[in-house]
Amino acid sequence: MNPFPKTCAEDRSDLPDAGAVQLIAAIEVVMYLAMTATATFCFVMGWLSCEAAGVLTALLMVSLIVLAWKRFDGGRHPCFLFLCMLTLFQAGRLIAYCTGEITDIFRVTLMTAYQFDVSRDVSGMALLSLAVTALCIYAPCRWSYLSPAVLLPRTGSCDRYLPYLYFLLCLTMPLQLFKNYRYYEYAQDHGGYLVFFVDHGGLAASIPLAVRATSLISLPAFLGIFVLERRTKFLWTAAMFYFLITAPILLTGARGAIFSLIVSLWYVAKVKSGRHASLYGAGILAAMLVLLAGSIGSMRVDHGDSRPLFGPSQFVATQGVSFDVTEVAVAYRRQFAPYVISYLAAELRSAFVASDQTNYVLGTNFADDMASFLNPTAYHFGFGSGSSYVAEAYVVGGLGGVTLISALIGLLLHGMHRWARNAPGLFFVGMVLPDVLWMARGGLLDWVSSSLRVGLSIFILLVGWTLFQAVVRMGVVLGPGNRALDR
Repeated sequence: MNPFPKTCAEDRSDLPDAGAVQLIAAIEVVMYLAMTATATFCFVMGWLSCEAAGVLTALLMVSLIVLAWKRFDGGRHPCFLFLCMLTLFQAGRLIAYCTGEITDIFRVTLMTAYQFDVSRDVSGMALLSLAVTALCIYAPCRWSYLSPAVLLPRTGSCDRYLPYLYFLLCLTMPLQLFKNYRYYEYAQDHGGYLVFFVDHGGLAASIPLAVRATSLISLPAFLGIFVLERRTKFLWTAAMFYFLITAPILLTGARGAIFSLIVSLWYVAKVKSGRHASLYGAGILAAMLVLLAGSIGSMRVDHGDSRPLFGPSQFVATQGVSFDVTEVAVAYRRQFAPYVISYLAAELRSAFVASDQTNYVLGTNFADDMASFLNPTAYHFGFGSGSSYVAEAYVVGGLGGVTLISALIGLLLHGMHRWARNAPGLFFVGMVLPDVLWMARGGLLDWVSSSLRVGLSIFILLVGWTLFQAVVRMGVVLGPGNRALDR
């Protein structure tokens, strides 16, 4: 049995010629590069203001999202989702400026006690970095894209895993609910949302290690069900119960990981269905996430960055403050560059070693150094600036580093698109994709550490599957219906 519906015919004669597709892709990319080069020349010559360059950058990124939706069969490609997240977190202020929500795009306001401006050259380089990273991510995905009609899903009989996955989910859900509720209680008793950053050791110590480890099983079990289950009622029931047990975490104000998971599940559902995604449905989902994000953000401390019932443009402007991180990284690259190796090494451990801001050491973590640089006092109380792969890539190698690293990310997203053509590959992509999408506000290599954690989860599931099969066989042999032992 194939967990994917047969939506594609074997006859591929009606598919467009690959050479023609690549020619159109090349024309698209060359046109964007030419427009970017022209705008850069005008900016250098002084014919283009910073604000006008910001508007052009916002238009470029939004137009790439539209193209990704159209060219990738309704956004059924990780590149589309990545560009959406990149635009929200890095170009949100630019879009808000276009709508009149804000009047100063380039003033650094994130965490600072005293807002400050950066030079025209820094603003221009930050904008160029955004344009270059968007194009370098889109180009390899567009050039090598194969329609779902070409990538026919190839899976074996995976339905046999469903009873095991349901068993794991039912076994771990009570423990996961207990863990999440205890985290909520601890946060309420120790200062709220910021406890995740200033007292993570105490938070973790409030829960037994065995209970904390259930996240290594519950999420993979749920995602495996989401990939394999074709019965709608069972699928929606599993999803409803899984997200119900995450409610205590949402009540603390934490939302990034869960929202990234929801977006990734949307992608998994569209690949699994084999149908063109509905623009109306995607818009409804985005609107619901915006409203929910504002409500959850309002549960944070008074100095938080959200309020309930935010307007869309105000929400976009608030999320776009990550552009400040990119600007500061460009302006003060020499401040951070000596610690690049330490930053990358720390990110490779991030999925296994939680950061605690009370034990801050200069040069260990880029996000911590950035927040401490912007406002040491606020950082000491638990506030943070987040990170950005664009900022880190610029610190690593300037504009050339942004170009090379962005191209590699584009190749990664293309590889994920190809891996998703079978059930095991789609499962792995669904597990890793949330951390890849978070790169616009997270570290450059955090997703690598998360992939190692996913590998550990898969190993645990495989060991459990072996034990589950052995128990089932013993039950069959020793069951009352088996008369072999009576002879």
